[in-house]
Amino acid sequence: MPRVSSVLTFALYVLFPRRCTVVLFVYERAHQGLESHCPVGNAALTWLFGTFLCFFLCTCLEGLILRHALKGTILQPAKRRHVCTFLYLHFIVTIADISFTILGTFLDYHIGNSCYVRNHVHTAIEVVIVGNYFIIACNFLGVALIFNVFAHLPSEEKWNRLFSFLEMCLCMSKSRERAREKEGSLSHIAICFGEVFQGADLVPSDIAAGLVLLALQHRRILESETLGCSAEEGENSGEKGHVDESKHISVELGNLLEEGAHYARWALASYGWMLYTWANPRGGLAMAFSGEGPCTCCTWHTQQIFRGEHRPTENLDKAALMTCAGIRAEDLYYVSFTNGIGEQPYFIARDVARRAIVLSVRGTMSVQDCITDSMYKPVLLNANAIEMPHLSGPQLHCHAGVVTATNFILSDLDRHGILSTIFFGDTIKTHESALSKSAPDHLEGSEDEHKNWTLVLCGHSLGAGIATVLALHLRKVFQNIRVWGIEPPGGLLSAELAAACREWMVSITHGCDIITRLSGPCLLKLRRDLVDALVRCKVNKFSLLTRMTCVPDSVEESDLLLEPGCEAHEATLLRRDFEQFHIKQINERPLMAAPLYPPGRLLHLRRISPVNKEMSAASIRDTYEVRWISAQELMFQGLLVNETFFTDHFPDKVVAVLSELAQVSNRFDRFIS
Repeated sequence: MPRVSSVLTFALYVLFPRRCTVVLFVYERAHQGLESHCPVGNAALTWLFGTFLCFFLCTCLEGLILRHALKGTILQPAKRRHVCTFLYLHFIVTIADISFTILGTFLDYHIGNSCYVRNHVHTAIEVVIVGNYFIIACNFLGVALIFNVFAHLPSEEKWNRLFSFLEMCLCMSKSRERAREKEGSLSHIAICFGEVFQGADLVPSDIAAGLVLLALQHRRILESETLGCSAEEGENSGEKGHVDESKHISVELGNLLEEGAHYARWALASYGWMLYTWANPRGGLAMAFSGEGPCTCCTWHTQQIFRGEHRPTENLDKAALMTCAGIRAEDLYYVSFTNGIGEQPYFIARDVARRAIVLSVRGTMSVQDCITDSMYKPVLLNANAIEMPHLSGPQLHCHAGVVTATNFILSDLDRHGILSTIFFGDTIKTHESALSKSAPDHLEGSEDEHKNWTLVLCGHSLGAGIATVLALHLRKVFQNIRVWGIEPPGGLLSAELAAACREWMVSITHGCDIITRLSGPCLLKLRRDLVDALVRCKVNKFSLLTRMTCVPDSVEESDLLLEPGCEAHEATLLRRDFEQFHIKQINERPLMAAPLYPPGRLLHLRRISPVNKEMSAASIRDTYEVRWISAQELMFQGLLVNETFFTDHFPDKVVAVLSELAQVSNRFDRFIS
């Protein structure tokens, strides 16, 4: 049964009486202002009376809808059974309203100013017509988002219709061949949503209410549960060490944070000018208007070893890339801006200060990247290609979208022979060659010095996942390799592969970042918790959203949630049906519940107090706690909903926090030494 959003209904309930007042005013002015000899005067008055009647009926129906929509709790649709009848009546009146609005538009076009005594009457009527079109469009958009308009369709088809509508609004073109194969569209994301929310007859407003309830429950978890151990005590701390050992650990942590902040900026650089401007609006706009970006295409140094395909729109991205990473033009070896489903932009540059060649992969920024993200079901890696023949079956599981993007970059690297030329001074393909012992032409120094150069792979979000799988393939050729994963996907690798990355990879997660905790099992757990919260909710959506919006800090769980076992009978039946479907779905699609984990050693920047925008760098130590955590305990805890669980994933935020923590840690190290 469709469910109404009380908030939107209440807003329309307040809005429509005001519209009626406007219509009464326009009617009075128009009735007095029409010329007596006007040939279409009667038709104009018919439009005014018809519009007023539609507004009046809509106001009455919306009042009835609001009254009945407030009955019962969220999962008690039987108490709102009359809402459907009022919705159908409202739809009929809306169609009549559209007809009268079209009539008014036609009359206004033909009448012009010829039938009005005063010009301002004509202006007032035009305002009413334009405003009516806008409110009707908002009505249809609200119905599409709030009501289950495709309730008769299967879940995947229902979400596919919604995303097809979104695709049309975004004007996304699609060739006939791709349309036939459902590629290059949002259908992949629709399938993902359909699978996750299948079996629970939830509309977007229900999901929003459920997330609000989960945020209330997770508040207690954030305050009481602490994962892992403090990084200041050491990753394997179980006993208290000596003072010298603690001092050594503190210095090591400071160096680790400094290096992490350094390569987090390189990961941020791969996003180009748009995200650089988001993080630094003044610098980004100055770059755009100073001519620095456009000039780079004309003065691009011929000393570069490689050059990606050039397009005029890439100038600002290259300029922002070099500014953010802090490198010169001659240090930038290769840039690929190719972006598609399973095709991720990346760049290769030289980090002279740290004697490293850095390959940085961009994270999610486009619709195509979102489609790559939605390919979350695992596929098997080639055990021989990653030199782990002892692994087999589910032990080789890896995120399908990440594998596709990794294969694209590996193919691009082999096609151009990029890393081989940089390190070994030849153009042979990495998978066909033996290692050359001679010093490369493009890295200065003797052969012994060259051995100290490191291949560093870094990236943020999706880019961190791709960098990890790239390293699994490249480490057989490049022995001195290191990976920095800034907030990598949680559902990336099997437990065995994730543990194998600990030797050469560090992953950083910030706060309650949603992506590092995201995997198939975590989504299924979130779905079950969300349905359980909706079943236990003892107030309607309007009361819930009002209280959590106005006075969120004063609301307790007992104010909104019933004790387990005290739920209404109707809601309990809905939960029982959902549990049966949940078990059936996992049995039919076991890959949805395949356990996957974030890679490497996990460094958690845990927020221990609210962040103040005016906070100084010195107080960041009291705001964040750096902890080593395991992938297993992170994924067991699952997704935690709070007000920052989405914004915690922004790369500019984690760069800022890492940089400040590194500065404070280095000052503290100098003080204690």
